[in-house]
Amino acid sequence: MNNNEHGNTRLFEGTDGVFTYDIVDYEQHLHRLAKAANKYRHKDDDSPVAESIPLRLMFIGASITRGEVSTGDRGYRKYIRDTLISYGNEVNCVGFNRFGDWGDNDVEGYGANRIRTINKHAGQAVPALLPNLVLIQVGTSDCFQKDEPDEIGLRMRTLADTIMTAEPRATVILSTLATTPHPDYEPCILSANTQIRQVADDLVRENKTVGLAEMHYDQGLPGRPKPEDIGADRIHPTDEGYIMMGNAFLEVIRELEGKGFLQRAANNSILDNGDDGREVEDQLKEKAEAEHPIKLKSRRRAAYFARRLDIKRSPLEYL
Repeated sequence: MNNNEHGNTRLFEGTDGVFTYDIVDYEQHLHRLAKAANKYRHKDDDSPVAESIPLRLMFIGASITRGEVSTGDRGYRKYIRDTLISYGNEVNCVGFNRFGDWGDNDVEGYGANRIRTINKHAGQAVPALLPNLVLIQVGTSDCFQKDEPDEIGLRMRTLADTIMTAEPRATVILSTLATTPHPDYEPCILSANTQIRQVADDLVRENKTVGLAEMHYDQGLPGRPKPEDIGADRIHPTDEGYIMMGNAFLEVIRELEGKGFLQRAANNSILDNGDDGREVEDQLKEKAEAEHPIKLKSRRRAAYFARRLDIKRSPLEYL
């Protein structure tokens, strides 16, 4: 990704398009977000995580993981990365996709994908990139596409197993789904969350290096997105809602640090700092995609639900 300034406008060019915005307005917007972040941020000592080990961080999921419909498509990813760096850790975000208006924007995120498809991507990317910290946020698409909602937990367990089998040293943080103001789909969100919590409980009892980030406000925890923190499409959080989700993940990272879960990433020549280059990651991606190609089914199902919801651009395109 390249960025250039033209007068008072900044351009960011990436594989998914060009972002433009007025620098002054955007910086003021980020300042407001920073104030919101401090309001909900878990208070800690701001010390380095796990004695300053480099964090090879994989965000995995669908469009909420990608940060779609947020300013600069930053979502919670850039906020989490910047916060961990501010603690004193080197961070390299890894994934076979790149999205967002900053440099180290690698992500294993694919819009409108359900858990079963994200599992295929995990099976391809995790063994190649070997992250030592994986943050999962996926399942909203399963609800909105009505994909066997009673088996969301089974598919989430399969995804977690895929990741931990591919890289047993990884610390994995599952997360429940944020609320939706859409009354037809909120019951599925609540059911999915019950299933995800059970999966996390099972993995903890099995002594896996796993934690759970609670994203739904119904558990009574402060700083979780409420209906007013979800955007107009009734799926994606507002910028402030994304920051809340980022803080929920950061809380669990600290919790699992206290349990001694975080380990140094395997040495596969990936750099510790994601700003220092991607040549090795590009080579690993090319090799993995050649040796383990993913066959994806048609997107006709998403188009069908777009017509059902009677909207110009389906929220399913973002999930």
